[in-house]
Amino acid sequence: MRIFIFTFLLILLASLSHAQSVRGIVLNDDNKPLIGAHIKCDSLNIYAITNGNGEFGLSLNGYVSCSVTVSYMGFKTRHIPFEIRNSDVQLGNIILEEIQFTTEEVSIIGSRSENNIMNVPADISVVSLKKMNLIPSDKIDQNLKFISGVYVDRPYGIFGKSVVGLRSIVGSEPGRQLTLIEGVPINKSDGGGTNWNRIIESDFERIEVLKGPGAALYGNNAMGGAINLVHKKPIKEGVQGNISSSYSTYNTLNADISLQHKLSEGEQSFYYTFAAKGLKSDGYITVPDSIRDETDTAVFIEEYGANARVGYMLNANAYIEMEYNYYDENRGQGTKILLENGAVALYKTHFAKLNYHNHKSKLKYDINAFFQIENYGRDIEKLKKGNYTHIKVNSHREDFGALAIFRYKISNHSLSFGTDYRSGRVYGVDAYQTSTDKVINQGKMDNVNIYASDNWQITNKLKAILGLHFASISFYDGSFSLEDPTQETDFMKGFVGELESKQWTGFSPRLSLQYDFSSTMNIYTVLSHGYRAPSLDDLTRYGFISIGFKNASPNLKPEQIDNVEIGYRMQRNRWALQSNINYALGHDYMYYVATGNKLFGRKMIYNKENVTSVQLYSLELDVDYSITKKATLNINYTINGSKISEFVERPELEGNILAYVPQDIVNLSIFQYFNKLSYSFNVHYQGKMYIDDINEFEIQPLVALDVALNYKIYKGLEVKLSAQNILDEQHMVSSDQMSLGRYLTAGISYVF
Repeated sequence: MRIFIFTFLLILLASLSHAQSVRGIVLNDDNKPLIGAHIKCDSLNIYAITNGNGEFGLSLNGYVSCSVTVSYMGFKTRHIPFEIRNSDVQLGNIILEEIQFTTEEVSIIGSRSENNIMNVPADISVVSLKKMNLIPSDKIDQNLKFISGVYVDRPYGIFGKSVVGLRSIVGSEPGRQLTLIEGVPINKSDGGGTNWNRIIESDFERIEVLKGPGAALYGNNAMGGAINLVHKKPIKEGVQGNISSSYSTYNTLNADISLQHKLSEGEQSFYYTFAAKGLKSDGYITVPDSIRDETDTAVFIEEYGANARVGYMLNANAYIEMEYNYYDENRGQGTKILLENGAVALYKTHFAKLNYHNHKSKLKYDINAFFQIENYGRDIEKLKKGNYTHIKVNSHREDFGALAIFRYKISNHSLSFGTDYRSGRVYGVDAYQTSTDKVINQGKMDNVNIYASDNWQITNKLKAILGLHFASISFYDGSFSLEDPTQETDFMKGFVGELESKQWTGFSPRLSLQYDFSSTMNIYTVLSHGYRAPSLDDLTRYGFISIGFKNASPNLKPEQIDNVEIGYRMQRNRWALQSNINYALGHDYMYYVATGNKLFGRKMIYNKENVTSVQLYSLELDVDYSITKKATLNINYTINGSKISEFVERPELEGNILAYVPQDIVNLSIFQYFNKLSYSFNVHYQGKMYIDDINEFEIQPLVALDVALNYKIYKGLEVKLSAQNILDEQHMVSSDQMSLGRYLTAGISYVF
């Protein structure tokens, strides 16, 4: 027995003594270390990250023939084969080349797992941190304006809210586009949209965009596509970050800070991040001179926000993280009669989430819990024929839920399974201060989602993604009531009462196929079905919208869409091309339709109704060209088409073009980087667009020219100059509202 134990220990010690290592240093093409690069021994699923000097080490036992995958955000991934026999392996300096084209970017949005865009059969775009730093923008959504197939509806600039449209599907419906932060939805159940103003741009390093129905992957709000925002993360020991301040047109002051701190070197470490912003502006008067009166005032703005994350890295592939965001906004509405500050809108938002991420060998999973509370307030004041009306609006909105996503790789299949629960609440009161009226709307909505998908590598050249999503949506505890009504709210009396509870279920399948002619050229096709239920705002609220006044629509049905698309991608040494054509049929399409009546004799009253059938199509063409290693050119062209093909209840609208769908969009962008100086030159053309259901109010084609220039004074200190809409193009957004004109900014930033 002693001999056996002695022999066993000798064998064990011998095996340990033969443990080998693979070491290397990861550098960029300027021979500077890349800190936090991900290293993976592919066949063994062993991981590491580079330290502050760009160095890494992998410990392996015995003879190994393998390859190392080296990846770093914004750089091309490299695969390096090696063999270990009886000694350590030194891979030396591993040089990573900077990404030149979108097709080379890595994204998670198209398949819920990290993948090179060229390997995913879907229409995906990425805006990197490098580009975000050089695009003239004050809000993060403005970085999306130069992407093909994307329409950013922000006519008042920072002085208004934004709706991001993907292809011709979203239109004026923000609930058709899902917004995610690190995979967690931030759309509100009440209106379905995203408050883009609350997001701190300097806290993010990348924006990923999936165009086309993504309900099979992401559920109810992804009918037109999804946008995922990816946070900056600490990559080395110590504090890194940036601080900036700027001054803009209309006496606009802006300041923000973003920092990341990893407390210790190595894979295991606590870390935290913090970002904050403040913005204050006198604003401009949105009413044209020709119809302006003494009650029209500037749409001023004052907003503050902060975001904090605290986490612990368990190893290179596992972490737990908590996040909290606070946002406070006071925004003038352009009218002042008796109130000291005039008509204003107030937003106070609290958002928090808890995330656990782990990647164990072939299994990878993410578990998240979140909540979002928004307290919206608004003072409305009106003067009609000498009669003054003041209304205080208060709406309390809650969203909370949890989601879990599991991914498992087996053979040539990457399987994904996920489930989530989301719940939304709204309680709104319009309290008339000049009479006794109170208008109250409330409701609750629960959403349960289950999805599964298979990313299947059928052959070396052919791959498929098969996905199926099931949604169960419940609306309950809805009501509309009036307290102490007078003639002010007479027209609403017929709608008072409890609202019928609703239960909807729907499936959203998706099939994507891709054929690779080579590693740099492929063709893909997508067949997908989207499904979306009405929002709480649709079902329960009467109130003002940008084009007039809306009635509640408690009898709305879910809308559905069937989509087919074909795409082609090709990449060469100095240029890359992407093209996509898609066609969609919408059924029971939710759409604002004018009743023909007006409120206060001025504002048109609208109902949201289910249009029997609509047709949508778009064509996108993207060309990237690398002029030099430090200069790139992008040109893209989008054609959008839409029409009401059948509307049983309103046949007179059949054949009309859908509102808020530009007929074509053209973008040209040049980015040039020198040692100290960098600049961008951007041209944006937006074709003709209607903003009403009868195609009477038309916005003519627009051209906007934006430029930005950054100059490094000393090390991390940089001066920034930008101009948006240099040509000072202004247009009517509605019958009495005008868009923002030229907007100039001068600022300074320090990166540490």
